[in-house]
Amino acid sequence: MSEATEAAQRLIDATVSDLDALADVYADRAVIEMPFAAPLFPVIRDVTRDELRAGFTRPGRPRYTGVSDVRIHETAAVNTAVLEYRLHGVTAEEEREFTLDYIMVITTHDGQIVHSRDYSNPVQAAQAMGMTEKLITALGSAV
Repeated sequence: MSEATEAAQRLIDATVSDLDALADVYADRAVIEMPFAAPLFPVIRDVTRDELRAGFTRPGRPRYTGVSDVRIHETAAVNTAVLEYRLHGVTAEEEREFTLDYIMVITTHDGQIVHSRDYSNPVQAAQAMGMTEKLITALGSAV
C-alpha cells in the first residue's frame, strides 16, 4: 500500500468515526479544490488543519453515518491516490437521511493530504446541506 492509499484509508475510516481525526489526515496546510461546488462553496481553498477541524465539527453540520462502495485506486505516483465512495448522513435540522457520491484525487506528503480535488454532485450536496434554494437562485442568475 502506498503513502497516498494509506492516507485515503485513514480518511475513509475517520469520516464517520472521528471528525477530529479526519482533520489530522490533512497536512498543516492543504489545498482543497471542488470544481463542481460553485456556487455553493468556493471552488478552491487554501486551508489550515485547524480551519478544517473547525469546519468538520461546527454545530449544525450534517452528521455522517456511513461510508459505502469504497474503492481506493493506487496510481503510478506513490503520493497520489483516487478514492470513490458514497457518504451517508443525516441533516442537522430535519434529521433527514442523505447520500453523497464522491470521487477524490488526493496528493500526500509525509503521509498527510496536501492537496485534494473533490468531485461530487452539487444537487445532492445542496439537498444535504439545506442549500437547494441557494443553488436554484445562483443557477437562475447565471443564465
